[in-house]
Amino acid sequence: MGILSEIDMMNRDAEDDAFEVSSDSETVDSFSEEFEPVEPQKPEPQAEEAEEARKKAEFDAAEAKRKAEWEAKQAQRKLREQQELDRLAAMSDDDVMQASMNRVSQDTERLTRRNMKLCVMEDVQTECLADPAFARLVMNPKKKMVNCFHYINRKAREYLEQEMKDNDEEPIGGGFGGDVPDELCYQWAREYFRDADAKEDAESEEKFVPKTYNGKTPKAGKKEKSKKTEPKPAPKPADEEQLTFGDFGTEEAAG
Repeated sequence: MGILSEIDMMNRDAEDDAFEVSSDSETVDSFSEEFEPVEPQKPEPQAEEAEEARKKAEFDAAEAKRKAEWEAKQAQRKLREQQELDRLAAMSDDDVMQASMNRVSQDTERLTRRNMKLCVMEDVQTECLADPAFARLVMNPKKKMVNCFHYINRKAREYLEQEMKDNDEEPIGGGFGGDVPDELCYQWAREYFRDADAKEDAESEEKFVPKTYNGKTPKAGKKEKSKKTEPKPAPKPADEEQLTFGDFGTEEAAG
């Protein structure tokens, strides 16, 4: 009876151990399920395409607005020029002569270098008082005193170049030196206002430059790190492998 009771107790202990092991395994499984990391959901391709289309539409709308504003400014500038020409055509000779003198004076006032400029200004004003038709040329919106002096500088350079060629002289350091008669400068100033095609008045045609839409760019893949291979040691010569300290000692002792 004692042996049977001991066997019974051993069986009960085994069942308890098995229950404890199963309980622990269930706890571990439930713990792992509860705290298992959740991968973030990747956006669907349709959602990405819709977002990209929305951004592209916003860009196109902004670009269309910018172009409309640019065209409006260009149209406004041309309108102001035409209004100025219309106002000029309606002015009397006396009014246009006075207005041309004021304009020449104001334009010259903006210039900082005055060595010859004041004299040129006074000559142009005198010509305006003497000739109403010339005064109307001065009032042209495209004509400016700063361009007038650029015209004079170009003509002076051409004059000096020709003078040096006539005298068989070479420019020193790429520059031209010499004196230009004052009356010739006044003549060039009057010539500038009478020249409707003076290249100093030419304005580069402004064009609208559209911007390109930079959409979604594919992400560059990660570069795989190149594995460094260690060089293998060179094999030892056959003689070196066979020669050992023991062998050397043995041969020496034998000798």
